[in-house]
Amino acid sequence: MSVCTVVVGHREAMVAEGIAAALGRSPGILPVASACEAGEVLRLGQSVDAVALDSGMPDSERLAARLRRHGVRVVMIGGDPTDDESVRVSTRDRVAALASALNPRGAPAPVHASRLTNREHEVLTLVAKGLVGKQVARQLGISPKTVERHKTKIFSKLGVPNAAAAVGLLLSTNGGGDRSWTHPPM
Repeated sequence: MSVCTVVVGHREAMVAEGIAAALGRSPGILPVASACEAGEVLRLGQSVDAVALDSGMPDSERLAARLRRHGVRVVMIGGDPTDDESVRVSTRDRVAALASALNPRGAPAPVHASRLTNREHEVLTLVAKGLVGKQVARQLGISPKTVERHKTKIFSKLGVPNAAAAVGLLLSTNGGGDRSWTHPPM
């Protein structure tokens, strides 16, 4: 099972960031951004699996409808529970309830770095350090096209859409501070 990428939209930036941070500790959820303006939520939300949206944001219902038309799952935070069109989570609920609503398929199977080859570990380690494809290629003595093929295989094996998600997933499944995955097995 793959990870659910999420954008958190809330009218207050600090609250949006806090919700995103809390969701980041939930298995199967990968917050990729938070935003406090409708335009930004719409722009960011079109490239993720789900959006957690503050029902108190101006034009939140219209924004939710536009995101849904793009195939994005929208979970409203708070608001009127009698509205049948929206999936809603009360602000009194725990973050786990929001995570479950955002990713109803559940948590992904545990990700183990052992799924990756030694070379894929090396590529992901360099990407995690901020190197771009050409820099990774130069460092490993391979072509940029080969780097891109390795990255595609990494994303597929980990069930993630991009490099940021791959790095975030491995860090989150290794307790956040354990970076032993960055050293491929010998």
